Amino acid sequence: MTEEELEKERHIDDDCNVVAHYYRAKMLYPNIPFYLQDENGDNYEFGWSLIYDYISNISYYPDW
Repeated sequence: MTEEELEKERHIDDDCNVVAHYYRAKMLYPNIPFYLQDENGDNYEFGWSLIYDYISNISYYPDW
């Protein structure tokens, strides 16, 4: 496995971790909005629509 493939898997693992935390927090606090800041400093409301949009744009799925 190349370093580039490992890096892509790390990104997917990190993203899955963020989604898991979001899901758990929404179970505890269903009415609180959650925001995500990207590397450019732009803020986005983090929700299911953003998750689905991200999943639809993933071009790399490892063979697990």
